[in-house]
Order: sequence, then C-alpha cells, then structure tokens
Amino acid sequence: MVQREMDKDEICFFNLIELIEEYGYTSVDYVYYKRRDGLVAIQWDSDVMQMLEENESKRKGKGAQRKSSLNVIQIKEQYYNEVDQHHDNTIQQTQGDGNNVIKRKGTVLTHVWDLPKDKRILVKCNQLGQPIGKEGGLLGQFLGTIARNGGYCPIDVNDWRKIKKDSAETILQCIQTKFLYPRSCEKWILKSIGRDWRKYKSILKKKLFSPKKKRSYLYKLCPDDIDEDQWKSLVKYWKSSEGKALSEKNKLSCQMKKTTHSGGTKSFARWSEDMRQGDPIKKQPHRAQVYLATHKKRVKEANHPVVQLENLIEKQPELAQNCEGRVAWEGDALHQVLGEEKSGQVHGMGLLPIPKQVYGRTTRQFKDINIATIEGSSADVDTHLLEEIQQLKEHARKQDKVIDELINKKRHNENEELIKELTAHGDFQTGHANLQNHVVHSNRKRV
Repeated sequence: MVQREMDKDEICFFNLIELIEEYGYTSVDYVYYKRRDGLVAIQWDSDVMQMLEENESKRKGKGAQRKSSLNVIQIKEQYYNEVDQHHDNTIQQTQGDGNNVIKRKGTVLTHVWDLPKDKRILVKCNQLGQPIGKEGGLLGQFLGTIARNGGYCPIDVNDWRKIKKDSAETILQCIQTKFLYPRSCEKWILKSIGRDWRKYKSILKKKLFSPKKKRSYLYKLCPDDIDEDQWKSLVKYWKSSEGKALSEKNKLSCQMKKTTHSGGTKSFARWSEDMRQGDPIKKQPHRAQVYLATHKKRVKEANHPVVQLENLIEKQPELAQNCEGRVAWEGDALHQVLGEEKSGQVHGMGLLPIPKQVYGRTTRQFKDINIATIEGSSADVDTHLLEEIQQLKEHARKQDKVIDELINKKRHNENEELIKELTAHGDFQTGHANLQNHVVHSNRKRV
C-alpha cells in the first residue's frame, strides 16, 4: 500500500496524513521517495505544510510519552547499522476475486525505532538470562517486529536454524542499536525471535492460505509488507507434499498439549520477578505458584491441570515451596501434574531454561565433585554496574542538595541570632558591619 501511494502521479493531502499516522512516515520521507516536480504544489501550500507538521509532532509526542517511564541510558555512539526499513509490519486488507481478507496489524514500536543514536534501553536479566521488568517486555515486543521483517527473517526459509546461522550476527547488531543487555540474554533473544517467526508464518497460513485454492489465486493475496518472491516460495512449500506432511505432524503435536500459555504478553520470567518483588522478604516464587498465577480460571472444570495442581498443593504444600533457593525440581508439584518436559524445555519457566540447568543435573564425570553456582556473568555484572552507578550519581546529587540546604539554613539561623544579640545591646550599626564581615568570611567553598 505504501509503494502504491508513492507511485501515484497526483498526491492527495490525506494520503500524506495516512502515511504519517499509520506508517510512521514524515513529509521528508515523501519528498525522498516521490519525484520532486510532483511535490511543488504541496511544498508551496503553507496550510498543507502546517497541517503536516502538526500531525508529525503529535506522532512524535506520543512516542516520547511511552518511553518516558523506561530505563533509558546515554552511551557513546556505536553500532550505527540502522535498519533501512522500519515501517509498520502490518498485514493489510487484500482483495482477491472479490473476496476481502482481513488481516491483523502488527506491533510498530515507532518510539523505539526513533530512539536517539546515543541512547539505549537498559534491560535487566534474571540468573537464567531471561529479561525482566518493563524494559524486558519492550525488548520482547521489539523482537516481534524483527521476526516479521523479511529482510532479517525471510519467510521462505523452512528451518529457523538456517536463519540463525546466516543472520544471527546481523540481527543482534540491529538490536544493540536500541537496547543494552547482558551477553547471557543473547540466547533468549534468538530463541524468542525464532518462536515469533514461526508464529507469524502460522498466522499468515491461517488467515490467507487454503489448500483447496489454486496457487495463482494465493499468489495474489501477498501482503504489501512481504516480498512477493518470498510469499510465492512459501505458498509453494505449503502446497508441497513435504509441507503438508509437516503440517499434519504439527497438528498432532498441538492436540497433545495439556495446557497453553495464558499469561498474555508477559513472560513467566517477568511474572516470577513481579511476584518476588511483591513478597515481603523478596523470595523467589516456586514455578507452581507462577503457573497458577498465569492460568487463572473462570470455571473450576475449565482447566483440569490447574485444578489438579491446586489439590496437590493443598495436600502437600512442600511440593510448591522455595526450598533452599530452588524453585523447580523433578517430582515437584508442577512436574507431577504436567509430566515429563519436552526435550530442552522446563514447565512453567518460559524460554531458554533447560532441565539440566534448572534441575542441577551433572554429568558422570563430575559425580561427587563439589561444584558451586555463580550468579550471572561478567556481562551481567557490567550491565548492573551501569545502573548502580547511575543510582549512586543521583543519590549523591540529592545528598549535595540536602547539605547545601542545611548549610544555608544554619547560616540564616546564625545571622538571626547575631542580629537579636546586637539589637539587645543597642549597637546595631556596628553589629551590622560585623554581620556583613561575618557573612563574607563564611562564604567559603565546600570541597
């Protein structure tokens, strides 16, 4: 749709406004993409230009309000490999043979893409390398826009591992232009993008694909923000015997699911951290408690695993308690209800953690060997140090302000007492001179 508007011979003012409001474009972008002679009338119309500027300022103002509460720090300029296109990754309304197909809008995050080059959003991570806090949630949304960008994650590739092998470094460089995070978070980032990439392709197939339709018809349904060649390759794969076999296999796997994620866009890691912050002694909640908090039910029979879990915890509460810092182990409440985990995954703990990492399994080579666990990594420490330095600077500034106020108050009280004393002795003129001399000598710089 953007390209269609750009190629028009006659420019409508409302087309400009739509691109500003819906796609994040500015009038300068229009000048760049459109032939200059076609813009003469627009440029000379002061009323039109004024309205354009007002719409652009409103759009920028909204972005500034959203990022005002985030932890944004200023750093030296680095990683300036900005993305060439960060328009709205939106699935538009497409017409094919008279049928309208309504598609879902994607997250834009213009305020993140427009972040100044010398600023980064500071992301904290837990001990497992999962982002937490509001900044962690924003990072997760941003990764979704990357997953839907065909320049970084082509949809015609059948295996995420190939994209990861070819483009992981480029993807991470792009993210580093907006966020500052511990190195231990990189695994979670790539895993999250892979999940969102698969989910995006699933949404496209559900909304646009029909096995009964011919390829020529399906080719016409290509969304405007997707490369046409990539779309055709994807449709061919869906139509192939290999694609159909994989689809049937995935359907069977979905039917075997005992439960689904119902915590919204908030990850298990963020839920767990919020529950820990709400605890009086800041104790990390057991994964069973996090699971119950994210799987709230309206009808008791609607979610059988939740009912079973609540009954088990009521009978054996020790199976869902933080025991010596452990929030998950084999045979705990959630493990008994949901059974064995899928290879490389842990129930109720989100992306990244693996059974070996959480349950503390060790190889036979380290059997009976005393091994200690350290918290975080050097990169984690560096990120946390940056935040601590910021907090210390702010604390020092407030302390200096309080000290200055106390000194000024003390001087004022001393002057008041001196005036009263001199007035009582009747020697106010001499005292006034002494007072001035006292003030001059007392105005020494505090080191």
